[in-house]
Amino acid sequence: MLDNSYALLFIRGERPVMDLKYDIMKHPNVHLTEDGGQPPYLHGEATAAVGTFVFSGSIPDNAVELEEVITSYELLSEAEAEVIYGEDLPKE
Repeated sequence: MLDNSYALLFIRGERPVMDLKYDIMKHPNVHLTEDGGQPPYLHGEATAAVGTFVFSGSIPDNAVELEEVITSYELLSEAEAEVIYGEDLPKE
């Protein structure tokens, strides 16, 4: 039986380590976490994206007219590609 104040740490290729558990509520930066009262971190959220489009309705005299680009491709995630093409995809 292991005392409840200890933890076992297993790292591949290394011998197991027994160490005292760390109380994360005593960490100096706990106030930056959800447990410390901050809102939860939303992974993958675009927090620095900035973009503004303003359409006034008038077209400048020097504006260039572009032709419409028609594409016939679709961006798939790795999981979607594996479902469609199987697991024989090249690895990076």
